[in-house]
Amino acid sequence: MDRTRFAAAFAATLLLAACASSAPVVQTDHAAGVDFSRYRTYSWVEQPHTASPITQDRLINAIDGQLAAKGLQRVPEGGDIALAGRLDTREDVSYHHFSVGLGVGGWGSNSGGGVGTSAGTSTPKTNLVGALVLDMYDAKTRQALWHATASGNAPTTPEKVDATLTSTIPQMFAKFPPPR
Repeated sequence: MDRTRFAAAFAATLLLAACASSAPVVQTDHAAGVDFSRYRTYSWVEQPHTASPITQDRLINAIDGQLAAKGLQRVPEGGDIALAGRLDTREDVSYHHFSVGLGVGGWGSNSGGGVGTSAGTSTPKTNLVGALVLDMYDAKTRQALWHATASGNAPTTPEKVDATLTSTIPQMFAKFPPPR
């Protein structure tokens, strides 16, 4: 697989914590007053899609594992909770600038003068960044229950993808279910 497709596939996983310089940003929100203890099952109504089916399986299994650990059982359809996931990716370009300047001038009496010059260069750097978005809805009432996002730089190797999944998915579910 070429490097661009490889990076896109892994951005799809969760992109996130892979770069040491950019930790993932995880945010969650929930509807107030919802009693999550009454929900026992969930069904995927939309799974996040990745360029690699292997990566997608890892991502879905990581999410399913977290929900199972919280006491929810996945069912093919008709779950108490409808779970929707989406993965958005984009290229982020930043520029690194370097410049050098030189100046000469005079001061005083009735004469003066000045000479100046400057040279610089800008180098673009492209990063693949992405965001995984998960939403839970009450399957009967269609009321939004819970929302989570994880965003950051895309991992570039299979090892970094695994590390990203291992660290980021649990962060998304660390406070799930939220208190009533």
